[in-house]
Amino acid sequence: MGGKSIMKKIITLTVFLSSLLFSVSLSQAEIKKMVSEIKEERVGITLSTLEGTLNPFIIKEKRKSPEKVEAKELILAPAEKVYTLKAVLNHAAFINKKWYKTGDTLDNYKVGYVSSSSVTLKGSEGNKILSLEKKNKKFIKLNQGNR
Repeated sequence: MGGKSIMKKIITLTVFLSSLLFSVSLSQAEIKKMVSEIKEERVGITLSTLEGTLNPFIIKEKRKSPEKVEAKELILAPAEKVYTLKAVLNHAAFINKKWYKTGDTLDNYKVGYVSSSSVTLKGSEGNKILSLEKKNKKFIKLNQGNR
């Protein structure tokens, strides 16, 4: 490990010294000119002009008057419920913080086949397949030993 540390120090020192050698040196006159340009007063926006501008952070929405609003604009579709499979153990599935086995009811669905990494929910609207996230697989294997 000592060799790598010394090598890093040598490379860092070489890069630093190279940058010093190849850096452009400025004359005193050029430096004074740059400083004087920085000191010059800059012309900005006047207060009266600033007061007349719109706030860029406020979003105004155009709304229809209540007489023109139609009933279909006020109806919101219900959000579809999200089911999250977190674990599978002995043909039981841990979905939305509760354990379910084949045949159990989950809202409008019946728990169908439970595999080692997925679950099929059967419903009148169709089937849903829930899978374990690849990075979050929670498999528990039990050693039964020799009998």
